[in-house]
Amino acid sequence: MHIRLTPVEALGLAKLSGQALPPVISSVAGDGDVLRVVLDLRRLDSLPGPLRLAVKIAPIVRADVRVESFARGVATLAVEANAAGLPAHKLLSLAAAPIEQAVAQQGLPPGVVDVQPDARIAVDVERLLDARMPGLTVSSLRVQDGQILVDGTVS
Repeated sequence: MHIRLTPVEALGLAKLSGQALPPVISSVAGDGDVLRVVLDLRRLDSLPGPLRLAVKIAPIVRADVRVESFARGVATLAVEANAAGLPAHKLLSLAAAPIEQAVAQQGLPPGVVDVQPDARIAVDVERLLDARMPGLTVSSLRVQDGQILVDGTVS
């Protein structure tokens, strides 16, 4: 099976399956091989001290997310983010705990999202799907022409 979705359609499907967009995310759009994400960090309840200070200075973060690789059911995403023109992706590792909390609040398995120190995020797509859509196996995931392309099988 081959699925081609815009980011808005993908979010709509997630909402239909009971997965609301985390409130911190203001918008998501596709542009070429990049997903452009806008985050309003003021919508987060708990932040580590250094991030609380950063949010007061620059609460809106714009991130470009690329699917760097997809292997053995895990998508590795490269993140380049800025807040008020400053490179915020260097602080991504500080956001690991709030991201893990958001994943847990969605009722997803722990450890399916791994924030890595090099401005990368590993998402265990296979485990996410097992939790929400058992029987769906993804063999390829990429962003192209502003759309999310997924190849997979249903068993």
